[in-house]
Amino acid sequence: MRTRITAMTLAAGVLAAAGLIGVSSPDAGAASLSCGNKQYFTGSAGHAGGSLRCTGGAFVAVATCYKPSYGNYTHYGNRVETGGTSTVWCDLGATITELTGRAS
Repeated sequence: MRTRITAMTLAAGVLAAAGLIGVSSPDAGAASLSCGNKQYFTGSAGHAGGSLRCTGGAFVAVATCYKPSYGNYTHYGNRVETGGTSTVWCDLGATITELTGRAS
């Protein structure tokens, strides 16, 4: 079984290197999205939240969060279809420094 898994992993790596299977970058399709209607808010416990609406395909909201005791990190919102609204939350004590949409 272990030999079979190793062979399958090796074959997938060879195909990816040869460009025969699709490997997308994290920002693939982002250029086709048109996002707006950004809203920022604070939740009942004090969490920073944000939402946005995008068209051009299914997407998720992506927040770059900053917490003084931790630094920058990323949180992802719910996946929605084009025209929908995705909402994302940062940890307690953090702020949103950037809010964008990412095709999914």
